[in-house]
This record gives sequence, structure tokens and C-alpha cells, in this order.
Amino acid sequence: MSTNQATNQETAIGSVEEFDQNWQERKETKYNHWVKGAPKNQIQLAFRSHWKLFKEILKDRPMKDCLEVGCGRGNISSYFADNGSDCTLLDTSASVLEIAKEIYASNDHKAAFIEANALDMPFGDNSFDVVVSIGLLEHFEDIKTPILEQIRVLRPGGTFLGYIVPERPENVQKYYGWFNKILKFVAGVFTSKENTPPPKTDIYRSDFGSERYLPILEGQPVTDIEVTGMYPMPMISHSPEFPFSLLPKPLEWALTRIFECVLWSREKLYGKTLYRGNPWACKEELGQAFLVTFRKAQ
Repeated sequence: MSTNQATNQETAIGSVEEFDQNWQERKETKYNHWVKGAPKNQIQLAFRSHWKLFKEILKDRPMKDCLEVGCGRGNISSYFADNGSDCTLLDTSASVLEIAKEIYASNDHKAAFIEANALDMPFGDNSFDVVVSIGLLEHFEDIKTPILEQIRVLRPGGTFLGYIVPERPENVQKYYGWFNKILKFVAGVFTSKENTPPPKTDIYRSDFGSERYLPILEGQPVTDIEVTGMYPMPMISHSPEFPFSLLPKPLEWALTRIFECVLWSREKLYGKTLYRGNPWACKEELGQAFLVTFRKAQ
């Protein structure tokens, strides 16, 4: 255990207070990453791309009842809700659940919102067809407990989708750090002190790759285990410490179109070698994140 982990046990088990503070202080909190039409920015493109791959995985599987653990604003669940699933959103932060409720109401999506801890969820065994999380598990030092809890609430034949974002500076982002530094400098020149956002509260994030997750599944009632890297695009932002800070709208629109062209090219050139032929999939070490998926044994 590192010095930082040893001195902050709460951070090491989930960063509850730190997440809540960030949700309350950052304008990014109110971003809505679900969109019905064409994505308008790189984050909407990312969540649309997550959904396309998830939908392919779930093509012939049950997905009526969906639980998103550590939901934040419930961006991925919006896609499930729009597709007809009954969604339950769980988070420890009452602040972000209120924001999620506002977003869902504005999009005419329906869901149940539950304030609870991912380590001890208030659901019976075998409750959901799909259990999904986006950027949750890397914030736990003890990853076994939340994974087993999600297996518990899955129905036999149900699907686990764990999108994990490890602390990995050597992924695709390493080629674009210089560009983000330039953007940060330029943004700082044109931002007054009173409009400067508060610094991001430190949050524990592990560097665990799939090799730390897969042994946990040994001996568990799961089948069809698969792993793939995801998000082979850089995050282009003027705020590297909070990379989901958006650029001005015209720049986001142009960047999104460029990314779409790159993904189209990846599909045409490498589709046969990619996980499920999807251009959003990549080698684990290259991607911004990786996906662990499996089914609960029947």
C-alpha cells in the first residue's frame, strides 16, 4: 500500500467524499453525455461508442432490468432506458443523483434512483439482467468485494459490463500530452481568476489491468469471460486534470467529426481483427480504458 493509500483508507476503498466534492464544485457535473442524434462533442461520441459495443454484446441476451453501479449522471443508463430497459441507478452521492434525476426528466427517460454503497447494495440476489459500471472499479483498492456484490445481484444468464479506467499514462494519451498542455496555457490566458474552476479533489485510482481482475473470477459462477481495450482516441482538453472539460462548441464539433473518420478507417482497415469487429475496441495497453464482461452461470 502506498503512503497516500495508507493515510486515507476511505480513498483506498472508494473515494466517496472526494467524488461528492467534485460533483458539487465542477460545471462538468451538469453535462449530459446522452444524445439522440449525432454526437456533438468527444464525450458524447465516447458514450455512444460504449453503447454500440455493449448492445452488440447483449444482442441475444436479456436486458430488461439494468443496474448501473456508481452511476454518476447515468449517462450509459440513458442508452439502456432509451432502448426500453427498466433502469436502476445507484450512487453514494445524493448530489449527483439529484442531477441525474434532472437530466432524465429533461430527456424523458425513466429510472429508479438509489443512494447506496456499491459494497453493500440493497437488492436481493438475482435481481438484474445487466449490471454495468463506467469508471467505477478502478477507484477501489479492494476490487474483489464490489465485483462479487455485482455477481450476487445478477440473474443467472445476466451480463456484467465493467468499463475500467486505470491509471495508465502510457496509453494512447501519451502521444497528445503536449497538445493538452498548449490548450491549458491558452485557456489560462483568456480565463480570469474569478472564472477559474476550483482544483479537482484528489481521487484514488488504481493502475490494475485485467490481470488483476480475472483471477477474482476463478471459481465464481460466471461464464463467457471476455476482455478488450476500449477508447483508442485521445482525450483533447484544456483541463488535463479533469479531461472531460469540453472545448468551445465549434472545436468539439470538428474534433468529433475527425474522430468519427478515424473510427470509420479503423473499422475498414482492422475490423476483422478487432473485438467483435468494433473500431472502439483496441489492445488493452493502448486504450483509455478496458472492458471486462461475463455472464452469470445458469
